[in-house]
Amino acid sequence: KLHLHCEGTGSPAVILEAGLGDWSSHWASVQKSLKADTRVCSYDRAGYGWSDPGPKPRDSQRITEELHALLGKAKIDPPYILVGHSFGGLNVRLFASTFPEEVKGLVLVDASHPASLPYRRNEDGTMPSKAMTTGNQMMRVAPAGVDELNIPPEAQAALTNSLLHTKSVVTGRSEFRGLGQSVIEVADAPPLTDVPLIVLSRGRRAWPEGAAGDVQEVTWRAQQIELSKLSKRGRQRIALNSGHHIHLDEPEVVADAVRELIQVK
Repeated sequence: KLHLHCEGTGSPAVILEAGLGDWSSHWASVQKSLKADTRVCSYDRAGYGWSDPGPKPRDSQRITEELHALLGKAKIDPPYILVGHSFGGLNVRLFASTFPEEVKGLVLVDASHPASLPYRRNEDGTMPSKAMTTGNQMMRVAPAGVDELNIPPEAQAALTNSLLHTKSVVTGRSEFRGLGQSVIEVADAPPLTDVPLIVLSRGRRAWPEGAAGDVQEVTWRAQQIELSKLSKRGRQRIALNSGHHIHLDEPEVVADAVRELIQVK
């Protein structure tokens, strides 16, 4: 069973996909802002929040299939505007490639670029069974405590409770181990071509000061520009006052990007 929380009415429905280790409550401010505009839904991937643990591997293909089945069971009709944060960006990209006729637009929120993730192909072109264990950009640990993030008051109790659940930790590790598979799945999927796309990128530095951090910052920013070129109708916005969790630091930036796509013909 998967937890789904929808507010508002109208079409297109907005579907919010959290990053690795996050869940529906992280979207509380964005959802509150958008519910007057259309139907907006957040959900917990299997193993997070109020959702049951799911079968392995926890890769993007399985996650996409589960989300598509969830929306069907809940009778949330397409078209959808998909909003994906960090690792969630891979998932919504694969959803859009797999079900292009059901997607009106994409918002990538400081989304992971495949080149920043711990994966590689074997020499014969196949994929290794586990992700590489070397350091990588996407998995930099962000502040996880409720008091360290701009979590809205109404979501703090739920998030604090969920942080204590072993299943969330196990799920996060499972998604991490599946990153190699997820990246290959996205890379092998049909291109997005002309889907309306807005890439929201953080404006605040996330990497440590020093030469190594400087390189990581430059690389990340270049990769964000590359993401905006996934579609002929892609463009980038910088959330100047945000760190990696733009939807917590500046939720209206995310909401405004969604509203822009709602109006696209």
